[in-house]
Amino acid sequence: MSTALKSRLAAAGSAIRERDVDGTTLLLAACFVPMLAFFVVVWVIPIVYALGMSLLASPVRNPAFVGLGNYAELLGNGAFWGFLWNSVVYAVATTGLSLVIGLGLALVINQRIRGGDALRTLMIFPYLLPTLVVIFMWKFILDPNIGILNQFLVDAGLIDKPIAFFSTLEFAMPAVVVTSVWKFASFAFFILLARLQAIDPDLYERARVEGATTWQAFRDITFPHLRGAILIILLVRGIWMFNKFDIIYLSTRGGPLQQTTTLPIRVYQLAFSEVNFGMATALAGVMFFLLAGVAVVYFRAFAPEQEVA
Repeated sequence: MSTALKSRLAAAGSAIRERDVDGTTLLLAACFVPMLAFFVVVWVIPIVYALGMSLLASPVRNPAFVGLGNYAELLGNGAFWGFLWNSVVYAVATTGLSLVIGLGLALVINQRIRGGDALRTLMIFPYLLPTLVVIFMWKFILDPNIGILNQFLVDAGLIDKPIAFFSTLEFAMPAVVVTSVWKFASFAFFILLARLQAIDPDLYERARVEGATTWQAFRDITFPHLRGAILIILLVRGIWMFNKFDIIYLSTRGGPLQQTTTLPIRVYQLAFSEVNFGMATALAGVMFFLLAGVAVVYFRAFAPEQEVA
């Protein structure tokens, strides 16, 4: 083959590769640009707009610029820290209990027990039920007059008189937590069950041959395989429950005496009860920066995306 022919073939190959690169670039741009536009429209613009409103005294009636005045007033108010504490307690309690209950049920059903398929099917129903139906159901169960739980506790001699769970200082938050866990524990259950069923059974067989106990098998085989899923559940469910509004509002309206008033409930009160949109958006901004900071620290400390195979 002559040198000239080789040169022409090399040039043709180079041109084809360049066209392929250009085509790939155009395809990536065609896919990326709409996604970026959607991201900007539904995420960046609303956040920037809300943060801008938080710098105004009254964005609707008297949009006077006050800078960080709303934030300073908010953080200087002792009630804010109480609302933050309520949010943390609610998020930690519901996330932790949902994870423990979901893990326990997943471990049991993964053993192929009799009735396991039926139980697995039933676990999806609480998650599918509308929140309003769940609230009505639990208000009926915990009702001080006709509630079956109060009737059982009184008949068993555990309490002297019925308890108004959703309207007493001691039991309002636990009642809301129990309601939330009942509805959302299946989220952790299905994720962990799917991860358990992906573990190679030969690993457990080898562990039994080597004389490992049940606890040692869980510690050395099960937990390492579940660690990534657990970390993801803690992050996603923790943020979700920290921002949860509907269950608390429908069950207690944030009462009694603000005992269950979390930050989302307080944002709603400021915006629609007190018509103070500047403070409401400032509080929403505090929530945004707080959760963003927690997420950054979380990913740097645990790197959960590396755990999910």
